[in-house]
Amino acid sequence: MSISTGSRTPPVSFPAHPAQPPVGVSGLSVAIPQGDAGGCELAIMIVEARYERLHAAFMLAVTACALGQQVVLFGMGAGVAAFCKNWDGLEQPERDAARQEAGIAGLDDLRTALLDFEEATLMVCDSGLKAVRLTEEALVADVSCVGLPTFLDQTQAARLAVF
Repeated sequence: MSISTGSRTPPVSFPAHPAQPPVGVSGLSVAIPQGDAGGCELAIMIVEARYERLHAAFMLAVTACALGQQVVLFGMGAGVAAFCKNWDGLEQPERDAARQEAGIAGLDDLRTALLDFEEATLMVCDSGLKAVRLTEEALVADVSCVGLPTFLDQTQAARLAVF
């Protein structure tokens, strides 16, 4: 009596920087080629001004920078609040005090850390700034006001998280 071990598909080998998805991988898996677009590894798009979302986005960004990853944060629409000196438009700002009382960094500390990291680039969408009726003078120093094409160019090879 012989026992069949069934057919065996050889393992898929993944090149270091594939130009196309490897054969045999589900259509839901996409290999992203690494380009020369600034070496950004993580792009964080902030589209809301809710405290919890901003805090989570900043925590993710600070952690990635601390691990040496290049990060671009990009504010659109209401998300521009994350980059304003006075937190113009921030929803539920009172939640920051509770975080700090619990010994967790608040938004000011996290944003200051991001501005200090060479790995972080902070940008806002020019049309988003107009949409919330603010000018570039409302932004903290070192935040660039750019268009979507610049954001896409700088982050084309990056993982994207939207908050």
